[in-house]
Amino acid sequence: MLTLHTFGPGLGEPSLSPFCLKAMILLDMAGLEWAPSWETMPGGPYDKLPWIATPEGVVGDSNLLIDWLERRGAPIFPGFDPAARAMARATIRMVEENLRHCLTHDRWLNDACWEVTRPVFFAAMPGPVRAVLPGHFRKKMRKGLLAQGMARFSEADRLAYARADFDALEALLGDGRWLFGAAPSAADASAVPMLSMIDTLPADTALRRALRARPLLMEYIARGRGRLYPQFSASLSAAA
Repeated sequence: MLTLHTFGPGLGEPSLSPFCLKAMILLDMAGLEWAPSWETMPGGPYDKLPWIATPEGVVGDSNLLIDWLERRGAPIFPGFDPAARAMARATIRMVEENLRHCLTHDRWLNDACWEVTRPVFFAAMPGPVRAVLPGHFRKKMRKGLLAQGMARFSEADRLAYARADFDALEALLGDGRWLFGAAPSAADASAVPMLSMIDTLPADTALRRALRARPLLMEYIARGRGRLYPQFSASLSAAA
């Protein structure tokens, strides 16, 4: 039994982190037995979540988890030729290095969202700490997004970034059920949580509206939740 160190559930999702949820989905795709260790702060070798201890050592990142699972022969890119696998890897990077920043911006820097996300993100912390840390981490997030660039953009330009990625995902889906074929892959394990968490943003942001205006992606999110999320019900019940 493997132990996945992960942020806990919240905001209608099995984990507050799309990367933690991605790791859950990947472990399930690989048919491995695992249990969550719900954490309130980052940890592991890179001071981040998720991380997992394996017989070969600690795996401290969700994309390194993909590599570990592939070495074990797990079917997380089922039937992919090298070109399809390369495209799937590139899609994961697009989702996680661009849409992730769009999601983070709205969760942390949009005032209407922050009023809801703040008490959820810091609910498990003691009262005195909870009075100080949220503001500290919000400033840290703002600084990081300014350095990365997303927080420098106007709302219109942030949406242009997101819409280009939405366009790409719709093109990959086409008439299919999943991004790269008849069965879900590691690319879907990345894309579904990220899109789902944009859909469940707790305020009517321009980013959420832009996603919800796309029926193809909304159907994909619903399909992904139905196929990829139910297996976590036991873990969520244990955490409640």
